[in-house]
Amino acid sequence: MIVNLVKEDLTDVVRVHRNNLPSLINFYSGDFIRKFYLHHLNKGGDTVLVGYKQAGELCGFVFGTSDIEDMFGSFTAQNKLYFIKNTVLALLKHPKYLLYIFQSFVSKGFQKGDSKNQLVYIAVDEKHKGSGIGKKLLEGFENEMGKSQDYYELEVEQNNPALAFYKSKNFKIIREINNILEKKYLMGKSLK
Repeated sequence: MIVNLVKEDLTDVVRVHRNNLPSLINFYSGDFIRKFYLHHLNKGGDTVLVGYKQAGELCGFVFGTSDIEDMFGSFTAQNKLYFIKNTVLALLKHPKYLLYIFQSFVSKGFQKGDSKNQLVYIAVDEKHKGSGIGKKLLEGFENEMGKSQDYYELEVEQNNPALAFYKSKNFKIIREINNILEKKYLMGKSLK
């Protein structure tokens, strides 16, 4: 069943995130990731965080925002020392994180004309993949995002199997994003 996630679900969100997403934020501790999601839940309005639960277990979740430009800005502004400390720890444990930092300075990232409405993370726990939960999560996200927005975007790596899934759900490729580490596509979808 699709549910809006709350503070009490964040331990499970962190577990699913860490075990199933290859995201940059995984270089940080579980506490850091939890604090990131808690910040966005408390922020409210521009955040969508929904999950799929089966027999009380979180099988997957989706996180998005209608203000992608501020997604990390407001979090780091309110948690400067915490962010700096955890970034240093992440660099010590994962020196390749330096490539990601360098990439963020040289890549174009958000460009004029890109939508601020973005699906940021979608993850299904490994043991539930292939059961249709991803489709249900996407529908749940679109129902929530569609309450205030009529269009959104997401980024997907060129070699990610999810690319075919998104195309089958009427996403259109907006542009290529050529980073140092990987080639991605920015894809968009109308909710009308």
